[in-house]
Amino acid sequence: MDEQRLVNSLINAFKKHGFEILRAVGGNYQEPYKIGRHEPDIIARDPESGLIIIGEAKTAEGLSSAYTKEQLLDFARRVMAEGLSRGKRVPLHIIVPKTELGKVNDLLTELGLKQEIGQNIILWYEE
Repeated sequence: MDEQRLVNSLINAFKKHGFEILRAVGGNYQEPYKIGRHEPDIIARDPESGLIIIGEAKTAEGLSSAYTKEQLLDFARRVMAEGLSRGKRVPLHIIVPKTELGKVNDLLTELGLKQEIGQNIILWYEE
């Protein structure tokens, strides 16, 4: 499955949930800025609270890279520095092909992030 298709699916899901897309890979969006050492695929915002939301798409190949591990560690524990949501954790949404749900769960366990699922890390999948 193509990564841009996953990004587009997550953008559509964010829009359905009322989030404003600030930056994203592809489409008519500006490229995302770095968060930590890496640029995510999507940076969105909850218009009511001002909370920033990070979206990251991963294919089967991408899940096994050292780069992905660095990204997830950079993105998973961000905290809002200002605004109405100051001090709140920045949610990380990860979308993968459905066949890779086990692999992403294993990776999050390996990185010590498994306990974050459902609290700060939200998993999505594409059929």
